[in-house]
Amino acid sequence: MLRPQSAILLISLLLGIILPGCGGRGASVRYDGRLAAADSLLRDEPDSALAIITALPTDSLATEHDRAYRYLLLTQARYRAYVTVTSDSDINRAVAYFAACRPLDREKLTRAYISKGAVMDELGHPDSAMLYYKHAEATAAPDDYFNLGYVKMRIATLYLDQLSQDSAAIMRLKEAIGYFEMLNDTNYLISCYGNLGAICGVRYPDSTENYLVHAIDLAEMSNSPKQYTYKSKLAGFYYYKKKDYETAIGLVKDILQNGRDKCGETQFYYYGILSYIRMGLLDSAKEIFNQIPNPVDKIDSMNYHKVVAEMEFAENHPERVVFHTMQSGAHTNSILSSTKEKELVKSEVEFEKHQLERKNSNLSRQLNNNLSIAVIVIVSLCIIFGFLIRKKQKNLKKQQFETEQMRKELETLVLKLKEQKTDISKFAGLRISALSELYQAMRFKKKTDSIGIKKVVSLSTLLKDLEETYMPLKLDLDDTFWLKLRQSVDGEYNDIVNFIENNYPGMKERDIKLFCLLCSKIPPQIIKLCMNYSSSKTASSYRNRMIQKKMGLDMTFDDFIKNYLSGRI
Repeated sequence: MLRPQSAILLISLLLGIILPGCGGRGASVRYDGRLAAADSLLRDEPDSALAIITALPTDSLATEHDRAYRYLLLTQARYRAYVTVTSDSDINRAVAYFAACRPLDREKLTRAYISKGAVMDELGHPDSAMLYYKHAEATAAPDDYFNLGYVKMRIATLYLDQLSQDSAAIMRLKEAIGYFEMLNDTNYLISCYGNLGAICGVRYPDSTENYLVHAIDLAEMSNSPKQYTYKSKLAGFYYYKKKDYETAIGLVKDILQNGRDKCGETQFYYYGILSYIRMGLLDSAKEIFNQIPNPVDKIDSMNYHKVVAEMEFAENHPERVVFHTMQSGAHTNSILSSTKEKELVKSEVEFEKHQLERKNSNLSRQLNNNLSIAVIVIVSLCIIFGFLIRKKQKNLKKQQFETEQMRKELETLVLKLKEQKTDISKFAGLRISALSELYQAMRFKKKTDSIGIKKVVSLSTLLKDLEETYMPLKLDLDDTFWLKLRQSVDGEYNDIVNFIENNYPGMKERDIKLFCLLCSKIPPQIIKLCMNYSSSKTASSYRNRMIQKKMGLDMTFDDFIKNYLSGRI
C-alpha cells in the first residue's frame, strides 16, 4: 500500500492529466470579481464574506477555477466564522483542482492545504491535519510570508496537543514570528508572542515574562482585547513562579476594571484571590470571590474548589477545607483520566497503523524493481552534485585566504585602538568604525562544518564573539559625542530635534538620543552598544513606538520624517 505522501503526489499527477481547465504552465487566471471581493473580507469580516459566497451558487460560475476558488473561500469563511464543520467534501474539491493546476496558482494550493488541515483537525484527525499543514509548508512560495507564518502557527498548535512537543511548538512559533514581522502583522504577532509565553511558562520560566510582556505591549498599542488574556497568564506567572503577589493583583485589577468581558479565560479571578490570601488580605479576596462566574467546565470547577479550600483554611474551618480539597481532587482525577483515555485511543490508532503497514510490506517489495531506475538517476545526480560542491569548496578556500589576511590586519587595528589614549568621543567613533569594518572582513567564521566550508555568521553572533575575545563592547559616550550627533541631525533634517523638544514634551533626553541615532541610519547592532540595550531588537521595537506612544501620533517613524520634511507637520 502506498504511503499518504506518495498517494497525494500520485493523485496530483493523475489529476493534472485528466482535469480540464487548468491551462498551460505559463497561463494566468482571472477570477470572478465577486469571489475576489469576498476574499478581501475574509480576515476582518468573515461573516460578510460567508454571506457573499453562500449567495453565489456554484453552477452560476462559468469556469472550473472559479468553482474551485468558491469551495476554498467557503471553507475558509466557515472556519473563520466559527461554523461547525461536518464534512471535508468542499475543501477536497478545491485541493484536487489546485493540486492539478499547481503551476497556475501556487498560493491557492497553499491555502487549500491549510484549510484541509484545519478541517481534519476539527473533525478529530490531528495526524491527517499535520500532514496537510506540512504539505502547505512545503508548497508555499518563499515570499508568501502570511501563509508561511500562519501554517507554522497552526503546526505549533498541533504540537501542543502532543506530549513532550513543547520544543517543536516553540521553534515553529519563532519561525512564524519572523514571517509576521516582515508583514508587520500585529494581530498574529500578539498571538505568537502570547502563545510562546504560555508554553515557556512550564519549561522555560525565564523567557515567559519577556514574551508575555511583549505580547501585552503590542496588544495595548493596537488596542487589541487579547491584552487581557495575556495579562491573566502573566498574573499566573507572577503568582506561581515569582511569588510577586502585588504585581499579580495589579494585573487582575486591570482586567476587572477594563477587560473582564474581553478576557478569554477566568483563571485571573483565582490568581487575584490567592494573591490576596497570601498577603493576609482576606476581605479583598472575598470581594473578588463574589465576582467569580459559575464554573463552566472541569478545570473551572477544580480551580473553584481549590480557591474555596484556601479561603476556608485562612478562616480556620478545617472540616470545610477537607471537603473542598476532596472536590478539587475529584475534578483533577477526572481531567487526568480523560487525558489518559485520549492517549490510549491515540496508541491504539498507532498500533493499527503499524499493523496495516506490516500487511502491505509484500506489496512494497514488489515495487522495489520499479525504483531501480530512480536510484540510478539519483546516483547520477549525486555525482554531479559532488562535483559542484568540490568546485564551490575550491572557490571558498580562495576567498577564505583573502579573508584571513584582512582579519589579521584588522586584529592589529583593534589592538592599536585599545592602546590609544584619546578623548572618549574619538575613541567611541573609532570603535564603531572598527567594528563595522571588522564585520565586513570577518563574515566567514573560523569554525568549519563537516565538509570544511567556513560558515557565514550574523553581525550579532560576531559582536558576541568579539565581546568575549577582543574588548568589552559597552560604549560610554560623553556629552560631546551626543551634541555633535544632534547638530548633524538638525543640519540634515531641517532643525527636527529642536522641533520635537518644543512640541512633544513626552520625548525625554534618552528618547532624543535614540531618535538621533535612528535618523543617522546607524545599524541596530551598533545602536545597542550606544544605548547599552540588552538586545539590538529593542531599538527596532522602539522605532515606531516612540512616534505612536511618546509623541501620540498615529504613524510610523518613516512617515513622521517624510511628513516633517514635506511641511505637513
